[in-house]
Amino acid sequence: MSQVVSSIKVNASKIPAKATIIFIHGLGDSGSGWSWFPQLVKQYNLVHQADSINYVFPNAPVAPVSVNFNQPMPSWFDIYEFGNPDARQDEEGFFKSCEVMNTLVKKEIEKGIPPEKVILGGFSQGAAVSLATASLLDFKIGGVVALSGFCPVRDALRKKFNKASPNFNTPIFQGHGTADPIVNYEFGKLTSEYYKELGFENIVFHSYSEVGHSASEEELVDLMKFINEIVEK
Repeated sequence: MSQVVSSIKVNASKIPAKATIIFIHGLGDSGSGWSWFPQLVKQYNLVHQADSINYVFPNAPVAPVSVNFNQPMPSWFDIYEFGNPDARQDEEGFFKSCEVMNTLVKKEIEKGIPPEKVILGGFSQGAAVSLATASLLDFKIGGVVALSGFCPVRDALRKKFNKASPNFNTPIFQGHGTADPIVNYEFGKLTSEYYKELGFENIVFHSYSEVGHSASEEELVDLMKFINEIVEK
């Protein structure tokens, strides 16, 4: 049984809701760290049915993180080395978090949101979990978002992912800053190629020049256009 996590929720102001965005924060952050996003979506007016979207921002459990001298902090899985795809990996913690996200997606569908209107995404650690979760699902969702993402469990996921995935053609937005000092830009590109090798043919990798380990305004605008395409379908 997967662990239960708390979430910050922002409900659609127009009922019934037509879509849900589940967005997973990065290491040391919390759900509230991204809870400004719905307001930004409304301000930019690029998502035409913004009032009909539910948002879920899950909170990671607090656990010691090896790379930060075992200091306890919100974390979706342990990290032993920053930015090294070949370092030791916390496979157990990683896949536990994928189970949590699977449960959250199913909860939204049980509430009446069509699966093809559920967007699963995240930043950094959250991006890693959202990509992997989508590859493990046995039902199709609307889209996947990975900002400054990576895949820390390539060999394990290659064995576990759904070989008949209904999400092979699901739109995937991957964005990465070229000056990212935490998750190297090349690691991001490698992750995109990895998922393409697994069979995910609708993944688009967006590069953002001189952007570090954060989401730039240009990236957020591109993301809103991506969200709009899925919600408007």
